[in-house]
Amino acid sequence: MKRAESAHPEIPENPYLLLTPGPLSTAPGVRGAMLRDWCTWDEDYKALVQDVRRRLLDIAGVDPATHTAVLMQGSGTFAVEAAIGTAVPPGGRLYVLANGSYGLRMVEIAHGHAQSH
Repeated sequence: MKRAESAHPEIPENPYLLLTPGPLSTAPGVRGAMLRDWCTWDEDYKALVQDVRRRLLDIAGVDPATHTAVLMQGSGTFAVEAAIGTAVPPGGRLYVLANGSYGLRMVEIAHGHAQSH
């Protein structure tokens, strides 16, 4: 399989495929986009974020008058904790298939939020 030429030749090619959890390999275009510094006060940044938030609400099929989307950054574990902490109500149940350390971490997160699992 031939790889597309990189728009950012200063970024070395990564021959590895993502085989384990974590940001081990990303496309050159993604790495190139990360070379730009974005300031949260810049109008182009604010417009980009508002567009992403609007599109997320469209995907969810909800009314922007009653719902919002909040963008958060963090690790995969951070995303799992955010989902568990907001989607599982207090006293709710969460079923976790714990066949390794990632699943066991989800159980610990659920315990921390006092949810049954």
